[in-house]
Amino acid sequence: VGEMAGRRQLALWALLALLCAASLTHASDMDDDDGEDNEVSETPPAKAAQGPAPTGTIEGAIVNDSFLKLTRGNRMRVLVDDGEYQGIIRADGTFAVHDIPVGTHFVTVNAVGWQFESVRIEAVLRKNGKGVRIKAYSNNPMVQSYSLPHPLKLTPASKVSYFVEREKFNPMVYLKNPMVLIFGVTMIMAVVMPKMVDNMDEGDKAKLRESYKSGPASAITGGGQ
Repeated sequence: VGEMAGRRQLALWALLALLCAASLTHASDMDDDDGEDNEVSETPPAKAAQGPAPTGTIEGAIVNDSFLKLTRGNRMRVLVDDGEYQGIIRADGTFAVHDIPVGTHFVTVNAVGWQFESVRIEAVLRKNGKGVRIKAYSNNPMVQSYSLPHPLKLTPASKVSYFVEREKFNPMVYLKNPMVLIFGVTMIMAVVMPKMVDNMDEGDKAKLRESYKSGPASAITGGGQ
């Protein structure tokens, strides 16, 4: 009986030891979790997201009334950077292209059958940083660049011809042909020479006949004299 009681006490002590070890492990885990929470709470808050970048608006008008009458009802557009930004030309010729970012841009007009010179645009941020200023310049490589007013005032440079016109008949072209020139000179000589011979004296005629007897070349060079 005494041996059985001793075994029970040992089992109780072992169970108490296991319970103590489990409680200590749980306490250490709770401390680790608290440390992680403290680290997260000490992390500084992220910076607020910046607002959208400022943009500008390219404005202008087509100032050719004849052009507007001819193209009335046609759909025409203003293209910036090959169509990355676009604006519709209204019936009165005015237009506006919005959301133009800071930088260099090129403006063209898309009108079927007409050609416009391109315009270079410099979109510059204002000193207060609250807007974009639009500056316009010419973009003709053959001429030195110069500033243009803004809002833009555009006019068509030329009308595009899609077909080659057939050349008209010109009789003067034949006079440039060497064969025609030789034939013409021969005909003139055939008409003029007999009249020249008729007006010559009898002595000169006799000399001319003698020279022809020696050969046609002698008659021309005067070899019969």
